Amino acid sequence: MASATGKRYRVALFNSGDPRGAKVGGIETYIRDYIYYHPEDMDLLFVGADETGELPLGQVSEVEFRGRKFKFLPLLHLNDLSNAYGEGIAKSDTFRFAKLLIENRKLLKSVLRGGGYSAELRRVEYAPILWSMGVPFVQMVHVWGGKDQQMSSSLGKHWYIRDATEFVAATLTKKFYSVNSDMTARYKKKYFPFARKFDTLTTWANTTIFKATPLRFDDDLIHVMFAGRLDRFKRPDLMFKVIEALSEKSGGKARFHYIGDGDPEETPEFAPIRDITIRHGRKNSIEIAELLQGFHLGILTSDFEGMPRVVMETLTAGRAVVALHLPQLEQVILDGKSGFLIPRTENHIDLQAAKLLEAYEMMRDGRMTVESITAAVKPFSPQALLGKIWADHRRIAGLPA
Repeated sequence: MASATGKRYRVALFNSGDPRGAKVGGIETYIRDYIYYHPEDMDLLFVGADETGELPLGQVSEVEFRGRKFKFLPLLHLNDLSNAYGEGIAKSDTFRFAKLLIENRKLLKSVLRGGGYSAELRRVEYAPILWSMGVPFVQMVHVWGGKDQQMSSSLGKHWYIRDATEFVAATLTKKFYSVNSDMTARYKKKYFPFARKFDTLTTWANTTIFKATPLRFDDDLIHVMFAGRLDRFKRPDLMFKVIEALSEKSGGKARFHYIGDGDPEETPEFAPIRDITIRHGRKNSIEIAELLQGFHLGILTSDFEGMPRVVMETLTAGRAVVALHLPQLEQVILDGKSGFLIPRTENHIDLQAAKLLEAYEMMRDGRMTVESITAAVKPFSPQALLGKIWADHRRIAGLPA
């Protein structure tokens, strides 16, 4: 995607991790794909943490990731590679990184303002800091629960801080994206003076990594997977109960695959399925894609989500997903074609287990195919979706969108 005018534009991404590192999460995957797919006429700068310990702090270096070169400005060397949540706001990743941005304000202003960068933020807490430097930015929010919904992160528990920083971000940003239309509608209503700024940019799966492969039924077992954090709003308690019910319904044929560095032992409901669970630990996208070739189904039991990337990646790999109902999933989980959405009723655990078994049987006898599953996510290509936000940065730079 080269500029018709030959002019270039500059974009800075911010995150408290290292896109080349091991940390998993929706934001990390977004940034990795952004680097991989960014247009040829964009000069990309990442501001964050160096996990290798090799880059000089406070200096711009050129690095390469997945064959793409970009500039990297590390503010710290990251030695805590876990996904654990800090106890208290002051120990949260977001707070600590915001503190680093403030401490390096003079350096960042010189690099960003002097280089003509526009910024892209995934955390609303960083918005006033970038605005104070005179750097225009585009804001995005991946997921937030309401004040009465469970969040494991320190900042997530303090909804009043979230509301205040969201309002500031909406006031200052050039454009404000959320990852599903329901979130966007709520934002437009909540911050109505800035309603024109809000839009939807949903998530995707990297189609160069996640590819459809034939289903395998060689061991006569039902392989169900979940990848990601075991945050409270993901409801691991319900997930484990569903797997237990599936094992009972299938005569002990169920196997649960957990990919991630969360500790399922912290959830009492894990004990009954411990012996049928395979814990794969932390894996990168390429490794997850390889593992998916041996699985049949994905499961999701979250109370709320943005647009869960694990669902998009599982479907793109040609594996069905059976999930508790979320409105945004109606776009990609089509009953009997790419999985099933389970209504939130009193017997939803038993129903979800039954639908997992039904989906497996449909795939085994050819009534639900890899082709019907992948067809559901074909409209969600990363290039098409990211084109919206790249157009915003081009407008900020004074280039035609």
